[in-house]
Amino acid sequence: MRKILFISLLFCISCERKVDRAIKDNDELSKVKQKKVEVFLIKRNIFYKTIISNGKISFLKKNQLYFKSTDKLTSVNVKNGQKVNKNQLLASLENNLLKNNVDKAKIELQKANNELKEKKINYNQEIISPTTLKSLQIKSGVLEAKNNLERAQIEYEQTLLKAPFSGVIANLEKKQGDFITTSDVFCTIINPNALEVSFSVLENEFGFISKGQEIEIQSFANKDQQFKGVITEINPIVDKNGLIKIKAKVISKNTGLLDGMNVKVFINKPLKDVLVVPKEALVLRSNREVVFTIENGLAKWNYVEVAGENNDSYAIKKGLKATDTIIVSGNLNLSHDAKVNATFVTDNSTQK
Repeated sequence: MRKILFISLLFCISCERKVDRAIKDNDELSKVKQKKVEVFLIKRNIFYKTIISNGKISFLKKNQLYFKSTDKLTSVNVKNGQKVNKNQLLASLENNLLKNNVDKAKIELQKANNELKEKKINYNQEIISPTTLKSLQIKSGVLEAKNNLERAQIEYEQTLLKAPFSGVIANLEKKQGDFITTSDVFCTIINPNALEVSFSVLENEFGFISKGQEIEIQSFANKDQQFKGVITEINPIVDKNGLIKIKAKVISKNTGLLDGMNVKVFINKPLKDVLVVPKEALVLRSNREVVFTIENGLAKWNYVEVAGENNDSYAIKKGLKATDTIIVSGNLNLSHDAKVNATFVTDNSTQK
């Protein structure tokens, strides 16, 4: 009998040890199953919604230059890409005869002025009336000589092509000795610091656009550089594709952007007093947008509505409240009510 009692006592002690070991193992397993996540406390803030569009650069100052007379090119003084100043001589046509006509007209005017002086001798110059003076100028040929000189100078100037403004020469294909007519384009002159960008926005983005609003411009050639611009024109018509055409002046200088170059346009619009979360915090569950919060060590998913986005953040319209603690990492494979081991981090999103 005593032997049976001893064996029973040993069995009970063994069972208690197994139970204790099982509880301990379960605790260890529970700790292993707790997923490590990073969290922070959200609050209301100013959010900069970003609209991104594709645009095209054009020069505001871009003129095709023509000669006003027809003849052979005797000199070409510039080349493509060359910077020129306003009124700088770019090229000239054969004009020896026209230059001779100017010199001849100057001589004729000098003769007429000498004759006018002789005619004035017969008058007291202090009392010559304007009517009498004009009559003497006509009789002496001064007025006719002045008119002939002006005509000769105009005809001569038409053989000279000068820069209408300071800029850069482009599309120059003519060379010395070529015959050129008044319908032939000699070259194009552009001002590389007077640029405009044209782009379009969707109809539902119209409320975020206004004249005078600043934009950022990024070329596809160099994504590390961004330039500033200001919206100058909004076309008040929605086209058949649901787009509204916008124009903006580039205010940055020495951009290196070229006429016809494709660029990206970023329009930032501030949304005040909204909840802002980093993009890493938002995941998809059942094709809906979800942000996980943490409550008593458990992950809770929350369906949310997004009011806007930018490069690194979302503005949340519904689904969260201020002071919620949201999960920002380790949330890709989380499920509702999953146990988590949370570490608080600082929100380092730029919100721009």
